[in-house]
Amino acid sequence: MNKYIGGPLVILLLPLSWIFDGAARLRVWMYRVGCLKSHRPPWPTLSIGNISAGGTGKTPLLLSALKWFAENSAEAAVLSRGYGGDEGAILRQRFPQVSLIENPDRVAGMRDLSEKHKPEVLVLDDGFQHLRLQRDIDIVVVDATRPFGPTFPAGLFRESARALRRADLVVVTRVDLVDEQRREAIQTKIAKTRVGLPELPRVEAKMAATNLRHVLSGETHDLAMLDGVNASLAAGIGNHQSFADLCESLGVHVTSYQRLADHHQWTGDDVLALADADIVLVTEKDGVKLRDIASDKFFEVCVDVEFVTGSEHFEQKLFDLHLPVRAGRIEPLWEGVSNVD
Repeated sequence: MNKYIGGPLVILLLPLSWIFDGAARLRVWMYRVGCLKSHRPPWPTLSIGNISAGGTGKTPLLLSALKWFAENSAEAAVLSRGYGGDEGAILRQRFPQVSLIENPDRVAGMRDLSEKHKPEVLVLDDGFQHLRLQRDIDIVVVDATRPFGPTFPAGLFRESARALRRADLVVVTRVDLVDEQRREAIQTKIAKTRVGLPELPRVEAKMAATNLRHVLSGETHDLAMLDGVNASLAAGIGNHQSFADLCESLGVHVTSYQRLADHHQWTGDDVLALADADIVLVTEKDGVKLRDIASDKFFEVCVDVEFVTGSEHFEQKLFDLHLPVRAGRIEPLWEGVSNVD
C-alpha cells in the first residue's frame, strides 16, 4: 500500500499532516460539544462518505443504496456538493426519479430541497466530514488497496483511521484486489481504532463490471467483447490502479493509460490526444462528460458494487433508516380502523 503521495518531499510534509489531523479532530470535537452549530434535516438521513480524498467506490455504493430504496418504495433524495458534476450525471441517468440537489453549502441545499421536494429519506453524498448537517447513520467506505495513511498534505487522507470511531458501518471495497492477509489486517485496524465502542460487522465488497456502453450511441455490449482486445485507458478518477486492474481482469491488453485528475473536465484536446488508439475505455464518471465530444472509439465500463460478505448489514442500516417512515404510513391507517364503530 502506498501511504504517501510520492517523493522524498513528503517526509518534510509529515509535520503539517499531523497539524492537519489535529485540526480535523478539534473540529469534530467542537461540533460534538456545540461550539460549532449543526443543523438537523427534517428527514431520516444517511451519510455515505470516506476518510480519503476519493476513489474508494463510494458512488457505486450510493447507487446501491438508492436501488434498495427504490425497490422498497422509499422516496429518496440526494444532497451532494457537486464536485465535477459526474456523480450527479450518473445518478440522474440511473435514477431519474430521485431528487438531487448539488450545492457546496449543504445547509442551503437542504433548505432548497425542502422547498422543492418532499422526500422520505435523505442521502448525503460524501457527507462524512460535512458535520454542519446531522445524520442518523454514517456509512464509511474504505478502499482495501489503500485503506489508511497520512492526512494532507503528505498523504491522500482527509482524516486518520481514528475517524472511524464515528462510523455506524464500514464497508471495505475492492477486497478482490488484495490478499486475505491484507483483508484481515484492515479489519484488525478498524477494530483497534474502535476500542471501547460496539464492534462493527464485517462488510466487504468489490467493484463488478456489468456491461460496456458506447459513449456516443449509448448502446450496451457484453463484456466478453473486451477479451483479448488492445485498448487505451483514460480516466479522471481517484484510484487509477483499480480501473487498470478491472480492465485487465476482463482480458484487456492495456496499451496506454491517460491518468487524469479526479473529476477532470474533459476537452476536445483530451479526445484528440487519444486519436491513435483503436479503442478507448473510460469509467462511467468520464463517460457522462464525454457525450458531446467523444469519438466513435470511446466506450465506458459500467460497474456496480457487489458485496462479498455482510450485505445483510448494509441493507439492515437502510431498513432502520426507513423504518420510521414505514411506521408513519401505517399509523394513519390504524387510526382509521380504530375510529370505526
